[in-house]
Amino acid sequence: MRNLEQAAIPTSAFKVIRRPKKLETRLIIWVVGVCVFQALFFFALVYNVITQNFHQEVGGKALALAMSIASRPDVIMALKAEKQANEHPELNTKIEQLRQQVNADFIVIGNTEEIRLVHPEPKRIGQRMIGEDSEAGLRGEYYVSEATGSLGESIRGKVPVYDDSGEILGLVSVGFLAGSVELLILERSSILIWGCISLLLLSIFAAVFIGRWVRNAIFGLQPDEIARLFAEQEAILNTVRSGIIALDPKGNVRKINQRACEILEQPLRIQHQSLHLSDLLPEHAEFLLRNPSRRILGFELFAADKRLVLSRFLLQAHGYNDGVLLSMRPADELEYLSQQLAKVQAFAELLRVQTHDYSNKLNTIGALIQMGELDKAIELIGQESQGSQAQIESLLTHIQEPVIAGLLLGKYHKAREVNVSVELNNDSLLCSIERKELLERMVSILGNLIDNAIEAVQQVQHMRVPRVLVTIDETAQNIIFDVEDSGIGLGADKAAIFTPQYSSKTGAQHGVGLYLVKTHLESCGGTLELGESDLGGARITVYIPKKHVKGTSHGVFSNHC
Repeated sequence: MRNLEQAAIPTSAFKVIRRPKKLETRLIIWVVGVCVFQALFFFALVYNVITQNFHQEVGGKALALAMSIASRPDVIMALKAEKQANEHPELNTKIEQLRQQVNADFIVIGNTEEIRLVHPEPKRIGQRMIGEDSEAGLRGEYYVSEATGSLGESIRGKVPVYDDSGEILGLVSVGFLAGSVELLILERSSILIWGCISLLLLSIFAAVFIGRWVRNAIFGLQPDEIARLFAEQEAILNTVRSGIIALDPKGNVRKINQRACEILEQPLRIQHQSLHLSDLLPEHAEFLLRNPSRRILGFELFAADKRLVLSRFLLQAHGYNDGVLLSMRPADELEYLSQQLAKVQAFAELLRVQTHDYSNKLNTIGALIQMGELDKAIELIGQESQGSQAQIESLLTHIQEPVIAGLLLGKYHKAREVNVSVELNNDSLLCSIERKELLERMVSILGNLIDNAIEAVQQVQHMRVPRVLVTIDETAQNIIFDVEDSGIGLGADKAAIFTPQYSSKTGAQHGVGLYLVKTHLESCGGTLELGESDLGGARITVYIPKKHVKGTSHGVFSNHC
């Protein structure tokens, strides 16, 4: 018994959870309800107008008929004779025939005492007229009234009867019962009724169509689900450490999270303002809105006095392009991880290249040993060892910054893999760099210049020896990079090579190398010179100030041919 009492659960604990109606069902109910209300309101309004007009029409007909009867000589003679009604059977018969012809419900003739002389029911002849609306007629008025008589409620036209001297002899009352009038009104309103029914059916089909269209437009989500998704989206966007900007196809800002406002040094109130991308990134808006279908990952640019790492993705809805999504983070937040990753990648690339190179050397040495050419094998081993050691010693002698030295060594081995010679000028000299942000920009600038030079000489390696000559120097104010190649040169429009779209290659990251160089130079106030190299190709000289210059410089490059 105790167990049963413990296991007993109060019925109040069970609550019937009513599942909310779907949006499609709600729309159908709302639309049909509104249409039903409109149809009933319209029907009532029109029915009232029809009723009033018909009552006026019936009253006018009754009044005209009563005036016609009141002027009949036999009626005047019967009222003058002041005889009993049963003495005028012919008049009663004639009036009854007339009533049937005009479809009136009754025609009553009474004297000044309101005693009936003519009535459609003979047994009521000789009795007093009922309705209490005859006094005005006996005073000489012509009028239409609505009253309840012996046959029921009716619309009556009452007209006095005069003799030749103008004396009132009695009155004529012609009436149409209210029931008969209502039937006639309903007959005339049949078209209106069918119209309202058709409107209701049309509203149901329209409601179903609208409901399905709205359901498809919102991906079948219900209002509570949309509200929950919106709240989750707000929470996610304002929680992530990346700045997010959603744009429509014209570049108007649809959504910007709090982190993006912080990164771009904008007040949070701009989240609720109408903005264009040019208001946030004026120098890069044109590039970021061009060719939106091309994905951009890890693109570096300078904005709001800081280096940003930006990515761009295409937004699609129902298979159509619906704008772009930009994500950004300050480069300094990723500095440590990026440096470590860059070092690992450079080391892995160097090992890969060296493995490929040394495998060829080992195959050669193995072949010499098998052929019995031991002296030549030993000589080849010595040359390779001395060459690599001399190269490393030369780099460390001229370039005291290990990061730049490692960059040059990696580019040297990468170029050898594609049969391109990368040489460091013997007059090069660079001391250690203390400023980390300056060193990062130097690595990006020099690396992009060498990569572009290697790609340029590959296009003409069938015409001349592919060479890239790098010179590094520094003065009291500037650090100087000079990169020459034996490629095809810069062409006539030298400014065009620094636009993001300038490239002879395809891919998401191509065409932005020299644009990155320009961006980094603007961020540190550097300049560059363009010219022709003695090797037959292009020559690009970069001047990077050792002291930080805030803002961008005007006229980043100049021509020296």
